[in-house]
Amino acid sequence: MLDGKGWLGRLSADAMRRAFKTFIGVDLGGGKGKTTALCRLRVPDKPSSDVEVIVEDQGAGASFYDEQLIDYLRRFADSAVLAIDAPLSLPVCVRCTLPKCPGPAICEVPTIAWFRQRDAHKLQDELATGGVPEGRSRGKPRYTPYTQRATEVLLHEEHGITPRETLGQGMGPLTARMAFLRRALADRYQLNHNLLEVYPKATLTQLFPDAAPPLSLPPLSSGQPASPAAASSSAKAPAAPNGSKSPARTTVRYRDSNGKEVRLPDEASDDDSESDTPGRRRSQVARLYKRSGHALPIRTRVLEELPGLRFGPGQWREFTLQNDHQFDALICAYTAYLWARQGWQLPADPGQIFAEDGWIWFPPARG
Repeated sequence: MLDGKGWLGRLSADAMRRAFKTFIGVDLGGGKGKTTALCRLRVPDKPSSDVEVIVEDQGAGASFYDEQLIDYLRRFADSAVLAIDAPLSLPVCVRCTLPKCPGPAICEVPTIAWFRQRDAHKLQDELATGGVPEGRSRGKPRYTPYTQRATEVLLHEEHGITPRETLGQGMGPLTARMAFLRRALADRYQLNHNLLEVYPKATLTQLFPDAAPPLSLPPLSSGQPASPAAASSSAKAPAAPNGSKSPARTTVRYRDSNGKEVRLPDEASDDDSESDTPGRRRSQVARLYKRSGHALPIRTRVLEELPGLRFGPGQWREFTLQNDHQFDALICAYTAYLWARQGWQLPADPGQIFAEDGWIWFPPARG
């Protein structure tokens, strides 16, 4: 639990490392849709151990199409850090200006060389352990530098968190909108100075890791009762092997707003894309904080345990709790606050890979 004695609870004893007072988080949606959400946090003039940052605006009732969003962000640019959960840079092959592609095997662009060297090291490790994945022998690429960036690879392979690829399935329109917005704001927001790329799931994974493999889920949200099938599934669950007393995996079911039954495993399911990541950092909070029957109690826990966070006058906590996009916007803004408070730095980067290819900012692991 992140109480006043915990890792985050010690924030009040440290001075703000970067002199920003306003932190804007944006959960970016499509340019023609209504899913873009915004949250603005402010450090009070006289912060205390109980109140270190205040939710000052949640954009309630506003539609943040391009013109409205740009006007809002420019209004606070002088003193604000802007954190957005969308790609702020394009993959290296898309940025390339060479007249002809030499091919990834010999390309001398530093980021392509980084991908190539990393692939070679991974292959050596696999050969040494006899664990070459199926498909690699048929020429399947490990990385595609025209859809993904180095930061996404590191986040997945070294931290066990799988982000969306910059130009992966369904991401093209969002990445294109972000490229447009960044150019429109280029005179006021500079990358990694007062403009940050963040990923709410990564922030929650780092701040709320599982202390041990979870044995049970939090209670279901009100209005989403478990179906009778849940009890039946639990009763039919196979016993643990070798007579172990460890509980077998069970499946909880609930019904969504349309009455459709949804399966929800209490641990990562066999088809979990992250389950095969060595050293994966597990977080029940990050897995279930949205689009699940357990989202509301988990979000409530997060807001209660983020130290120093308070909602200002006229800003209702329930608005954040009930809306996926609004909750993500708040986590984006709080990530920017931690970045400024703790003075996070880019990783050691002799080749300037991350400075050019982009970096997703997330908290260091709790010690």
